[in-house]
Amino acid sequence: MRRRSPVPSSPAFETTARGATFRDRIAVVVKSPPEAVFQALHEVTLRDMKFAWLLGELRYLPSRLAGHMPAGDSSRPFMNTLIEGGTLIVRDDAPREVITGSAAQLHRVHQAPQRFANRTAFEAFDDPDHEKLFMSVRVAPTGRPGEHWLVLEHATRALSPLAERKFARYWRVIKPMGAFVTWQLLRAVRRRAERVAVAPLGSRRPWRSVRATTDERARALPGDERIPQAIDTLTHGVTIRRAPHDVWPWLVQMGAGTRGGWYSYDWLDNGRQPSAARIVPELQHPAIGTIFPALPDATDAFTLLAIEPERVLTLGWLAVGTTPEVTWTFVLGEMAPGVTRLLVRVRAGPGYRFHGLPRLFTRLVVRVVHFIMQRKQLLGIRRRAESTRAHARAGRSIADGRQGRRMTGHSEGRDAATGEEPCLRSHHTR
Repeated sequence: MRRRSPVPSSPAFETTARGATFRDRIAVVVKSPPEAVFQALHEVTLRDMKFAWLLGELRYLPSRLAGHMPAGDSSRPFMNTLIEGGTLIVRDDAPREVITGSAAQLHRVHQAPQRFANRTAFEAFDDPDHEKLFMSVRVAPTGRPGEHWLVLEHATRALSPLAERKFARYWRVIKPMGAFVTWQLLRAVRRRAERVAVAPLGSRRPWRSVRATTDERARALPGDERIPQAIDTLTHGVTIRRAPHDVWPWLVQMGAGTRGGWYSYDWLDNGRQPSAARIVPELQHPAIGTIFPALPDATDAFTLLAIEPERVLTLGWLAVGTTPEVTWTFVLGEMAPGVTRLLVRVRAGPGYRFHGLPRLFTRLVVRVVHFIMQRKQLLGIRRRAESTRAHARAGRSIADGRQGRRMTGHSEGRDAATGEEPCLRSHHTR
């Protein structure tokens, strides 16, 4: 078996925590992809690490009794608790690394963390009686298929020689306890990440569901930036028992008429013509600006705005100019070897109205109709990708259908040429 590579350092963390003299680093092996690990990191609670929670309660009990710190809620996600307690995210490169910073008089019994509006304020803080604590949580390859290092590294920098001497005494006592808490946290994240990655394989209902998790709905996805002030955002997801490169071909050939169809209710959105049940090689190379017709023989269409092969496909409905009125983004993430999570997000801009309805009615109608159409599409994509026949054909046609470089950008603007109004995909709406 291939040997694991050493736990790597983080240049970004070394730059952020430069000058820190009190350090600790712990790593565990996780058999999950980075996306699943970071999802678990944002979902894990103090209840998932009971002994660490108990030690923390004992450590901060004097501060809580003195009113310096609020009571802890063990049901809250751990990362949320940190941020609400004054910890600042100074660098977010999810799903690879997140770096946080905080400042407090860590050497004192009573804790009263400082709060900062932004990174600039945090970096400018230099009270000589305080310490700054930096933390890096990162995922790195081990060199073995399906495995990653999950690393948590702490670094503390005292802001004066006096504070350093005080903290050094505290460090000798707290370091073993801190290492235990770190180990408990990493194990809790690993359990949750690996459970998320494999649990769907043994259950029925999740495979019929297209419901996105709370974290998935809150997560920023590529394409969100194209409509900063959306009047509504709808996110759905499905887990597929195939690798991302087996799912991708079904996405790039979407579109009504001469394309592969929308894999939904064909009698509504594909002129009663069945959506493709095979991968079409000539449709595997879309470029920025490629038109994805909403309906057969209609001029209303989505335009390809951004593409990152085997990961991201963003379509946009360009009502006027190059600014999309609606975006429709498909994101692939590998949850475990041979298991893909497909997230789909639709965002509607402030000017979008369904057939001229007021905004409130637009949202109500679109939510219902979009769910019906989107669910059918996601289950259709999953069924095709998992089909043994389609999977075998994919092996013969995908090699020359893959694209080896990322392409992002805007398409040329065009005006809608018909009187019909789009509802996320067409007047039949997603």
